[in-house]
Amino acid sequence: MKILYSQIKKLVPDLSADVYELGEFFTMTGLMMDGLTEVKYDGKKDWLLGLEVRQNRPDCLSLIGLAREVSAYFALPLVLPQTEKLEPVGPDLSIKISAKEVKRVLAVQLSVNAGLPSPTWLKEYLAFYDINSINLPVDLSNYVMLVTGYTSHLLDVDKLDGSLEWKLNKQSNKVTTLDNTELQLNGQELVISDKHKILALAGLVGCQSAAISQASTKIIVEMAVYDRFIVGENSRRLAVVTEAGNRLSRDMDLAGLDYAMALLYGLLAKHAGAQIKSQIFDYYPKPAPKRQIDLDLDLVGKLSGIEVSAERSKEILENLRCQVQSGETNKLVVVPPSDRLDLLLAEDLVDEIIRFVGYDTIPPDELPKLVVAPKITARLYYLKDRVRDILSARGFDEILSQPLVATDLNEQTNYLDWQVISTQNSVNEDFPDLRQSIATGLINQLLEFRKKNLEDIKIFEIGKVFGRQRQDYQEHEALGLLLLGQNGQPALNQLKIDLEYVVKFLGLTDIAYEVCQNSPTVANPHSCFKILIGRESIGIIYKLKPLADKKEAYFAELDLSLLDKLLDKINLNPAVEITTKLIALDANLILSSLDKFKKALAEARRSIGPNRLWAMSVIDQFALADKTRYTVRVTYQELSDQEAKQLHLKVFGLEAPTN
Repeated sequence: MKILYSQIKKLVPDLSADVYELGEFFTMTGLMMDGLTEVKYDGKKDWLLGLEVRQNRPDCLSLIGLAREVSAYFALPLVLPQTEKLEPVGPDLSIKISAKEVKRVLAVQLSVNAGLPSPTWLKEYLAFYDINSINLPVDLSNYVMLVTGYTSHLLDVDKLDGSLEWKLNKQSNKVTTLDNTELQLNGQELVISDKHKILALAGLVGCQSAAISQASTKIIVEMAVYDRFIVGENSRRLAVVTEAGNRLSRDMDLAGLDYAMALLYGLLAKHAGAQIKSQIFDYYPKPAPKRQIDLDLDLVGKLSGIEVSAERSKEILENLRCQVQSGETNKLVVVPPSDRLDLLLAEDLVDEIIRFVGYDTIPPDELPKLVVAPKITARLYYLKDRVRDILSARGFDEILSQPLVATDLNEQTNYLDWQVISTQNSVNEDFPDLRQSIATGLINQLLEFRKKNLEDIKIFEIGKVFGRQRQDYQEHEALGLLLLGQNGQPALNQLKIDLEYVVKFLGLTDIAYEVCQNSPTVANPHSCFKILIGRESIGIIYKLKPLADKKEAYFAELDLSLLDKLLDKINLNPAVEITTKLIALDANLILSSLDKFKKALAEARRSIGPNRLWAMSVIDQFALADKTRYTVRVTYQELSDQEAKQLHLKVFGLEAPTN
């Protein structure tokens, strides 16, 4: 960014610092001066400063933005250029906004005398920025861009065919820009068009199709702010680099358009006899909300290593046009100005304070008093790494597969109450759906291994599975295990051992199995079980239907996200102090169903309570004529022999009642 010293003096008239002091200020506050040239402007000696604006500071890509920095640092008043009030006269403009990437558009129709020559001061000013003089209205619009940072397009009304529209280009076509460059468009460019032709690449450059000339008498002036990402993307893809794109590819203040438009209109009225001939079109669907930042002033010293008084910190922020209110002790509530979109965090405010106090005041031999940051990595990520280590040690190999699968694979492997989620515009039409089970990738890998006659197959995968329940979209991390039986021997028990080893190593011990009533199609329905922790279903284990070569394979899947939540409910302390001996007592429960047995165990756990129950396990199971006798061993803690027996009798009786 280039600025004239005289123009800074014009906006900050009380400035006494010479050009060298001004250059040092910019350098020491983060805007590196990379050039200083003596020039002649408007018949007088002047200085042109070149500054590097590397931060997301579009406000500093304007004369006013840089003058505000000077005004804040030297605590001097800022005098902005006078503007003319826009008083609408005439019909509404016919404009349509079809692209969601448009954040705001301000437009008005004017009558102008475009044939008048541009004054010498204006041509000289633009020349410092390597901008050629075109005609008076265009030159004034470029001048306003350099002063305010806001770009504009001027469109010749007599060259328009129908309504204006902001939209995404849907076809491949060629356009010729204002500098006579021919560009090939391929679609998805943000453009301004009328009924039949493209008038401008929005945010980048105008086109010859509606360019104004010295003969133009009716023009539409528009200023806009867009989603910065689409402007940057179009600039890179089309290799178009402009002053407009350099600004609009950053976060711009939406509210600042009003002042910029009023300034441009005032200059056009003064120099080109402009008059308003329409209503003001203002597309402003989502005004930016005020940002409020809580600042602990202790953070200034902790991050920089220097002490800055609360009064000085508050003074700097107020000079930067922040609204500052005192909160609790040594705390401030700060509302940044709307054009400082880079101020989002308390750390951003600290940086503003320190750069104005002076980076050179930070002691070189002291470390900042940094606060230890809290761990933000979710425990689930550590849990997944632990599972990988356990299974690798037990001889399993990890595979990675794509989450997109063929529809029939989901139909065969899904065991949850989920509907399938299909992607739009899938990269591969053969794999349109998100997987509902990890089994899809493991089974495909098993078949590939069998083609190579591999025998010892123990594989696992960790990844996300997806599904829809009515209108709610679900996803969770899942672990899948697959084991191929060796020499025709069943391997279901071995897979259960591996599975339980993982679960118990993580800290969960109350593992049980229940016959699965709705087994997936790929499973043997007579060898398919739900995996339970207490009464919570955490997954499934089953025998696959025989492969083509009669080999038997077994699969298990665990919901790792649910396991992670269950771990919150248990005490994982590695050591426990026992003040009294553990007392183990047995009880028999004769019940007609497994479900009733589970309910009885849950009621017994509740009655005993976690402070007195050390462990509870089933040590025997015997089938009777129409019922089953379960022998339960209960281990009590923190009780004497007599207290344990009394509690045991109260919970179970001499012989537990049957039903």
